[in-house]
Amino acid sequence: MRPAPPPVVVVGRFPPPLDGQALATARLADLLASPLGGAADVGRVDVGAPEGEALVTSGGGVARAAHFLRLPARLRRALAAWPGAPVLWPSVSPSPLGHARDLLTVAPAFGRRPVVAVVHRGDVERLFRSPLTAATGRALVRRLAGVVFLTEGLAARCAPFVPAAKRWVVPNTIDDAAIPAPPEVEAARADRAGRPGVRLLYLSGMIPSKGYADVLDALAVLRGRGVDASATFAGRWPSSAAESAFRARVDALGVGGAVRVLGGVSDRTEVRRLYLDADAFVLPTAYPVEAQPLTVIEALAAGTPVVVTRHAGLPEMVDEGRGGRFVRAGAPAEIADAVQALGRGGTWAAASTAARARFERQFSPAVVGARWRALLARLP
Repeated sequence: MRPAPPPVVVVGRFPPPLDGQALATARLADLLASPLGGAADVGRVDVGAPEGEALVTSGGGVARAAHFLRLPARLRRALAAWPGAPVLWPSVSPSPLGHARDLLTVAPAFGRRPVVAVVHRGDVERLFRSPLTAATGRALVRRLAGVVFLTEGLAARCAPFVPAAKRWVVPNTIDDAAIPAPPEVEAARADRAGRPGVRLLYLSGMIPSKGYADVLDALAVLRGRGVDASATFAGRWPSSAAESAFRARVDALGVGGAVRVLGGVSDRTEVRRLYLDADAFVLPTAYPVEAQPLTVIEALAAGTPVVVTRHAGLPEMVDEGRGGRFVRAGAPAEIADAVQALGRGGTWAAASTAARARFERQFSPAVVGARWRALLARLP
């Protein structure tokens, strides 16, 4: 008779909203429950605030305040269904107010069970450097069984504060719906090779520091050079004013016929299709809390070469000159140069092959699942 699968509880923000952290949390729970992740008995406890907005960043509100006041008791009741099971905690915050929220409303409910924090933000080291949180941040690390970082670089930055025995690295992966099968990737390569023009894709939050304006300006540069280029922008707008300003810029550049603006795309099959249809995925991000963008992993899975900045965990995700190119933030001409360097024909096909190979080697569910199985086996 086969033994019962080991229990584990994932405590974090689950969709909705469909942002990067919520998606990564849901994917972690799904992976651990799958055979690739050990077929664990996975508990899912959502600690997200109403409408997906944290109390500390939303300016308050009666509903959100009530949510966090009730959270400790609700979390204890939920965890009681998995007595003694280890907790994976992918919503730990490095901000002073978020850290206070964690200490007052989340951490006390864990009791004495093993807890592993999973860091999804690239600015976590400020938890240990800020005079407001340095002491309590180190105390929290002493309480934790371990801290999982998404890249070696992010782990190294926290090495002075997190002992080596508690410092682990496990990258993100993506959901099955966003992973094209090899025949789909091959078919997309053949289609790209036989069509004219260059199709760019920006898929992320429409946040200025993510670089969407640079992508638009790069499109104008390419077209000014005589390249038959077009661009698709997919992502949620923070405000109608931001969207209006973007559309006005499109008109001012005279590239309206070459631009598609989709807004947020929640259908994961549609997301996969967007990557397969693009010649290059472009994310010239300087986002302050960037860590390891899921969108880059999605592009690599589709065999779509990427153009990104040397920011956060991105240098560990991309093979320079093979599956992608690096540019500086705020440099549209460099984006245009990188897109043209990817070329067409055999050069582009080699980049596409390298992109998919990087996904299989580093970010596939099989590889990431094996790392999680090894990590969980070390917990008491």
